[in-house]
Amino acid sequence: MKKYNLVFLTSLLGTVHLYTFAAPEVPYEQCQSNFSYQLARYQGTTDKNNGTSQWCYLKQAIDGQTWGNVRTETIPEFKTVSGKSCQTPSNYQGENFYGCATINHDEPWCYTDDQGNWEACAPVENEPLLSHTHPQANKRLDRVALGSCFKTKGDMPQALAKLISHQPDLFLWLGDNIYADTTDMDTMRQKYDDKKRNIDYQKFLAANIPTMATWDDHDYGANNDGKHYPQRAASQKEYLRHFDAPADDPRLNGQAGVYEAQMLGPANESTHVITLDARYFRSPTFTNYGACEGDKTTILGEQQWQWLEQQLNTPSEIKLIASGIQFLPPLYQGRSRDKYCAYGDGKKFEQAIAALNETGLSGTSYESWAEVPTEREKLLRLVQKSINSGKTKAVIFLSGDQHWGELLQKTIPKSTEHGDAVTVYEVTASGFGQNWPYHIENPLRLPVYADTKGNGQYEQACQFPFSYGGTTYRGCTTKDHAQPWCYTQVDSSGKGIAGEWGNCAPSGATIPTGQVGIVSNNVSNLTTSDRHLINKSGSNYGMVDIDWQNKQIKLSIQTAEEEAVSTIIKF
Repeated sequence: MKKYNLVFLTSLLGTVHLYTFAAPEVPYEQCQSNFSYQLARYQGTTDKNNGTSQWCYLKQAIDGQTWGNVRTETIPEFKTVSGKSCQTPSNYQGENFYGCATINHDEPWCYTDDQGNWEACAPVENEPLLSHTHPQANKRLDRVALGSCFKTKGDMPQALAKLISHQPDLFLWLGDNIYADTTDMDTMRQKYDDKKRNIDYQKFLAANIPTMATWDDHDYGANNDGKHYPQRAASQKEYLRHFDAPADDPRLNGQAGVYEAQMLGPANESTHVITLDARYFRSPTFTNYGACEGDKTTILGEQQWQWLEQQLNTPSEIKLIASGIQFLPPLYQGRSRDKYCAYGDGKKFEQAIAALNETGLSGTSYESWAEVPTEREKLLRLVQKSINSGKTKAVIFLSGDQHWGELLQKTIPKSTEHGDAVTVYEVTASGFGQNWPYHIENPLRLPVYADTKGNGQYEQACQFPFSYGGTTYRGCTTKDHAQPWCYTQVDSSGKGIAGEWGNCAPSGATIPTGQVGIVSNNVSNLTTSDRHLINKSGSNYGMVDIDWQNKQIKLSIQTAEEEAVSTIIKF
């Protein structure tokens, strides 16, 4: 029998309201013995925000639900420290609870009679949770997987099971690891623990896959928020508890922010994994997140920038740089410039865009590094310097947040200070139990290459979008052809120029940047655009496969069913 599901919505006054639709009815034995809700801990059940029905958080989610309505006849008797029986239920300030609760107390208590007498109850602990596995410094990374935006719905179980089957040497959680959106740390902890209790996530933990992470807004604390989030220090503690940081972790011993770096593998096969914190120090990006700081707007803050420069000056074969939000998409052009807090008088803002040859390019309208162009240029120039000074051979950015997966590529222009032009890549993987089946603008998505009128030499970049026969195409099409094809030149209106077409490079084809990996036969049903955007698949996650012998790296977006698309680059 189904009843209702809790959905927590926060009003402008900060009050949490409970709205209802489909949650299971359960016996008490399926309840967590100890759970937190709205500043109180419960050993038993409560009807708070649930009408007259008693409810609890579950040991294991049922159909994606982490709580259930409890049949009161199955609730056992609870006793105080002196052995007296708790009332069934205790009623306090309009709330009925079975068992013991900490409402307006530091320790659990219950009423023992109708006259208002009460006593303390002995605290009860839940069963211990499985822990995350940490990477070992001497272990070479051959396969790195990444994902974000974790929800217990849709095809998440199948995607997580497929991920586990790959047995990656490292998995990176890249933000929105839970959806907390709260200043209540008991709620934050409860949601983290609920994730660990999820039966599919328990399989991930039991597989002992080494894990690193960073956070984004919904596990940090508030949508799109930064340094003005009032609980950032407390939230950091809950984050580190969830990811089982060791006692000597600097982030538990005075470091503000969750950024970290690890050098993994032997010296001649080393991968430098750098996870950034784009929340803790971040200036407001729009006025609703605080007072604008103009040219002083920062994403990383001074201390983290100094640390990052040191990391980029440390030699390694490959550097993986991770952030909760995307790095490479250029600034969205559909918004007035003065809406951005970083705009200031516009001079430095526009100079940073022009310096990267991106004037007029338009990227995603959603949150990204591009909202602070000076910080984005600073990052890319430091990466360029790291490559040109021989500190690394390849840099691949890793990101989450967007609820879609995609592969990106950016050539950083030549600079007197930072050296020759270099090409960097990005894998965005975002969505366990998520998808976003809408068109996403991004001119820096990995190019799709085509040959010249079917000659088999895949050296021409497809021009998207293009129009043909009165229809606009954002990816390769088989219209009037036996193979997927595109125009390689278009006129000012986007109409394909007659004769300037080619067959799109298939799986395994050699292209100017290396080689096409896999292109799913089903790719047209996985994207609203070209093949390097996967946004209609349900869950997705990313992979970085390193072939040390042949000096090649495969970047891929995976779905619950298959490797959707991949590309192979050399380093």
